[in-house]
Amino acid sequence: MALTTEGGVTKRWVRLGVVVALGLAVAVPAGAITDGPSAQNQEYRFDPDRIKRWQERKAARAAARVERWPKPVDEFLAGEFLERADVVLTRRKDDLSSYLIRWATGSPFSHAAMVFTGPQFETGYSNTFVIEAGSGGVDLTNIRDYINDKSSSIAIKRLKRDWFDEPKQARVRGILLDRIKGNYNYWAIGRIARNLWFGVQRSVQGKEKTIESYRKNEWSPPNDYICSGLVQLGFVEAAIEFIKAGQMPASALKEVVFNESAASRLPDAPDWEYMDPQMQLDTAELFREQNIVELEAVTPHDLATSQKLEWLYVIKEGKVYKVDSYGDVEALIK
Repeated sequence: MALTTEGGVTKRWVRLGVVVALGLAVAVPAGAITDGPSAQNQEYRFDPDRIKRWQERKAARAAARVERWPKPVDEFLAGEFLERADVVLTRRKDDLSSYLIRWATGSPFSHAAMVFTGPQFETGYSNTFVIEAGSGGVDLTNIRDYINDKSSSIAIKRLKRDWFDEPKQARVRGILLDRIKGNYNYWAIGRIARNLWFGVQRSVQGKEKTIESYRKNEWSPPNDYICSGLVQLGFVEAAIEFIKAGQMPASALKEVVFNESAASRLPDAPDWEYMDPQMQLDTAELFREQNIVELEAVTPHDLATSQKLEWLYVIKEGKVYKVDSYGDVEALIK
């Protein structure tokens, strides 16, 4: 229905025009439509100093998040806190096998693994994986399998040396990867019984003699025990490769032997200087050959108490804690 005024102008359009005019008057600030920039618009022009201040505030907030401990596991795994070849120690409550190993070795930890890869280091991964020796052999495991197990506590240590750069970290984990094979497949009850017997023998006659006796009987030492030996051998065999390639001083071999009894059989740093490169390599290879049993017998306790590996983190009940000492770790996991 059309309502008209004199001259045929529709009242409806008059009202609409008034509304639009009022709306423009409210929406557009005075001076916004001009031939040149107004003082108000100058405020929002590109300002390098303002952007720099904003970037500084953003960096400060990010730094605060990095230094906030404890932190959620998701934030920890998404950040750059882990490195390849970090040593992972674990324990499980209410688990008979874990208890027996801890009892036999005198350690709060029953298992050892090594950080292998993750989105922090390489593209194409959405999870962080550790490499470990378990009852089924050497394999890769998503670290969240441990984190999601509410009965598990995880501690992480790191070898910090100037010569231990990213390529060397990658080679240490590669040594472990070369050993992936499924050669341990005991029935569960048989494995627990044999582990118990291994622990009893170890307490009576020592771990090295126990492993030797297992070999004489053509038994493989329980894989849950030699998981830490696998980590140890990864460091030692990689170090010998680096010495052979001239990428690492031979004297540094002692820095990656985590059993102090075995390490004491290596020359001190000044003594290596009297050897030529070939003699240094021969000495390193002879050490590995003569001490292979003791290196394989390295336990989670040896890794936990070694001063050559620095304490970094404990993961427990969905949170990550930063730690500096064995005492900090024991207080958290116990």
